[in-house]
Amino acid sequence: MFSKNLKYLREKNGLDQMQFAEKLGRKSPSTVSEWEKGKYTPKLGVLSDIAHIFNVSIEEMMHVNLAEKDAKGEINIIPTFNELNRSNQIKTFEFAKNKLTEQNDKHILSSRSTAAGAPDYEDAQQKIIVRNEVPRGADEVVTIAGDSMEPLLKQGSQAFVHYQPTPDTDGQIVIVSIKGDGVACKMIYREDGKIRLASINEKYEDMVFPAEDVRIIGKVIISQKK
Repeated sequence: MFSKNLKYLREKNGLDQMQFAEKLGRKSPSTVSEWEKGKYTPKLGVLSDIAHIFNVSIEEMMHVNLAEKDAKGEINIIPTFNELNRSNQIKTFEFAKNKLTEQNDKHILSSRSTAAGAPDYEDAQQKIIVRNEVPRGADEVVTIAGDSMEPLLKQGSQAFVHYQPTPDTDGQIVIVSIKGDGVACKMIYREDGKIRLASINEKYEDMVFPAEDVRIIGKVIISQKK
């Protein structure tokens, strides 16, 4: 990796082999040529000088494909950080920690209310930040407005939804939009061109609609935010 990185960095900085050799205090480019051909690697002291010239670490010179790293837009902040005094290093570290926390926060839609009973839907969406409690694949959190999915999904509880246009299996709990009726949380069954929506709570009867009248918003992830 060193030989490829050396050639890449030299050319990136507009240096021919002779110019680079002179930066290292050498009178001939022959050694640089041998390094770039991979014939041998310079000793640690020279490696340190090379890394310093190109403002990278020895570890990067030896083990990281710097051409690929640059192509991905990665930035090496370590040399700059190391030049800061102790006070500024602490400030920079705290700032970076806060930014990493913000980056790792998960943003999903909230403030929808979907019925588990008669269809109903409040489409007042807003973005919220929810952190570790968001399960993988969640796109939105909805509030269950009825009791037809009790005891699994209690009235007033919140459930996470993953957007997908078709259920994985019959009997899966989904959020559906029903033409002319709104949105509901139900178990779904596909039967001969029709959609049957069933409740867990036995006091509610199944609802049957033409398949074209039911649009699946997504499946409920059985992991709730209390």
